[in-house]
Parts: sequence; structure tokens; C-alpha cells
Amino acid sequence: MLEVEQAPESPGIYAWYVTFRASAHDWETRPVDGHDSSIEGFLGLLREYASYYEPLPITLRGSAPYGGRWDGALELDHGMISRDPYEKDNGSDRREKERREQDREALDNTISSQTGRRLLAQFLSRTTPVFSSPLYIGVAENLNERLQRHRNSYSRAMEWLRSNPHDVDRLKRDAKTFGQRAAARGIAMENLEAWVIDLKELELDASVYSLRESARSAEWLLHRLFAPILGRQ
Repeated sequence: MLEVEQAPESPGIYAWYVTFRASAHDWETRPVDGHDSSIEGFLGLLREYASYYEPLPITLRGSAPYGGRWDGALELDHGMISRDPYEKDNGSDRREKERREQDREALDNTISSQTGRRLLAQFLSRTTPVFSSPLYIGVAENLNERLQRHRNSYSRAMEWLRSNPHDVDRLKRDAKTFGQRAAARGIAMENLEAWVIDLKELELDASVYSLRESARSAEWLLHRLFAPILGRQ
């Protein structure tokens, strides 16, 4: 996002991604009272990165007998970074539960050593965009102008949040633009990357109208295939 003015001034499709960033300071061993304090710090980085992809709570409402109402919200517990100490065996597939425990144990073992933390950080930093899900997919008449509008929206939202830090949940819920949604999730500007498909570079033998219609159709389809978490839903 720091360099969007370098985007081509041509029509195309674009997608925003968030990269995982960690430095030697994050993975190097830091002994404190006989304990490596980097373990919890690195786990915090993983939790933060996972939070960028968490869907907003789903509000459910329904009718109950005698004029009553059911009303509440469901929040996703993906179980990737945290473990519920009160989880009970409710008869679900025991093998699946054991597999989840093994995965969690592997993560614990990985982040318990400096080498494991360094390797995991380097693996994750290379997943964008090949393995990671897009945060947002859009189509633009002018990629340069559109991406700069996203950055301006992000900057204004960040500035507003600095003066209104207690309204972050409201902005998360009511945000109208990608920039506002990314700011509400606390994603640093330097961690946001835009990847583009410049229609002019495809050298397609088609009219401008056909290119625009095809790009819009591709955007529509990509939204339904990949369900970008910060896109229009």
C-alpha cells in the first residue's frame, strides 16, 4: 500500500492481501526468569495475523413460544491458535479431536525453539499471494487511481481511530470501504499488498467494452469462489 502510485493507469482486476511479517527480534530467544519470553510474543503475532481473517459475528434472531424471541450472535472459533481448556467430549469424532490436538502440539513444539519460530515466520512470509486468501477483490477502470483511493480511505480511517479508539468495533461493523475495514482490523499499511492483472498487458483481441464486461464477470465469479473477508458481502 505504500507504493500504490506505481500501479498502472489502465483497467484491470486487483486483489489485496495481508502479509505476515516478523523479524529476528520476534523469533530470537529472550530468557526472562528462566523462561523464553519470545514464545508468547510470537504466539501473539500468530493470533494477530489470524484475526485479520476472522469473519464478523453473525446475528441470529427467531421467534419463541408465548411471544418470546431468540436473539444473539455467533462468533467463529476456528481453534487454530487457542485451545479451550473447558472443552468436553460431546461424542464427536474422537479421531478428529486427536488430530487437532496433534496439530496444536506440533505448533507448540515449533514455537518453543528459536529455529522453529524463524522457519515458521519465513514460511508464512512467503505465502502471499500464492497460498493466502485475498482480503478484497475489485475491478477498476484505472488501477492507479482506484488503489490510491483505497490508501486514502485507509489513512483517513486510521486517523479517525486514533481519536476514537473505543469505536473500533463499530467501524468494523459499519465500514463501507476496504480501507475502513482494513484499518478497523488494525492491519499495518506496510503489511498490505495489492496484486493486479493489467488488462492491457494481456494483449487480447477484444473491444474495450468486452474487456470491461469480462473483467466485471471475473470479479463477480472470484468473489463467490474465494469470499474475500473484507469485500462487499
